[in-house]
Amino acid sequence: MGIHDRDYYRPESIYREPYRIQPQQSWVFAIIVVNIMIFFADAVRGEHQINSMLMMTSQTLANPLQWWRLVTYSFAHGDLMHLLFNMLALFIFGPLVERKYGPVEFMCFYFVTAVLGAVVWGILHLNTPGAMLGASGAISGVIMIVICSYPRMPIYLWGILEMPMWMMGTLFIGYDLLGLFGIGGNSNVAHDVHLLGVGVGALYWWLKWRISDFPLLFSPRYWQERKRRKRFFNPKDYSSRYNRGLDDEDDADSAQSDEAEKRSEQVDAILQKISEKGQDSLTWSERRILKRASREMQKKNKPK
Repeated sequence: MGIHDRDYYRPESIYREPYRIQPQQSWVFAIIVVNIMIFFADAVRGEHQINSMLMMTSQTLANPLQWWRLVTYSFAHGDLMHLLFNMLALFIFGPLVERKYGPVEFMCFYFVTAVLGAVVWGILHLNTPGAMLGASGAISGVIMIVICSYPRMPIYLWGILEMPMWMMGTLFIGYDLLGLFGIGGNSNVAHDVHLLGVGVGALYWWLKWRISDFPLLFSPRYWQERKRRKRFFNPKDYSSRYNRGLDDEDDADSAQSDEAEKRSEQVDAILQKISEKGQDSLTWSERRILKRASREMQKKNKPK
């Protein structure tokens, strides 16, 4: 079976074949479900008792025993429209980021952005009584990654006006900048948290951060692998070719066949990893293997 016959190899453009959420392995789906459940539980309980326990307050940073609110505030929403807009945006843009970076990395980015938004908001409003709730800060970061990754992808504003992602991003950022200075914005909207999410998303994409790889920085094997980047195939895989006498054509052909089979197995494993965790989960050596295999295939299929 060739590479192009595999289920996880899709030559179609991302615009024609949109990513579909698979509930059994999607953090986007899980986050949306939890948000909806908390909203209706709060409505049934009445008087926003659950939201009061989850929301971020201006005094949270000063009380370490309340630091769990740095995360839980992102699951609380003030009204149905607040929930609807946030979850719709997450449903549309979240899967694109989850497919690009993998479910685990998406989850790490989402919650780290939410925590950073809460910390910055808490510092800016430390002496101002108030509270904050909603997932829009983290979702703003997700949207910014999509804007940077697919700037020309068409999007319909309010389902009517078609425009590229970069234009929607310009309007999105402009709205928050105006709101931050009190021009035409809603005073109940945390424009500063939105802009922080935008900034984190842009830096994350530009600097190619990988939050889930952070624990690896403390592993000696991680730094050893970084030093071994001169070759991407194991020299032992080729020892048979160079040590055999080429007078024996059968042996030489057999060696080449074995090497081709090993390369095919390596490519299979790498493509399967892309299918499960996203292309950005690949190591440097795996990217080189895939690039080498692509060049060999192009050379093989080149018309003579």
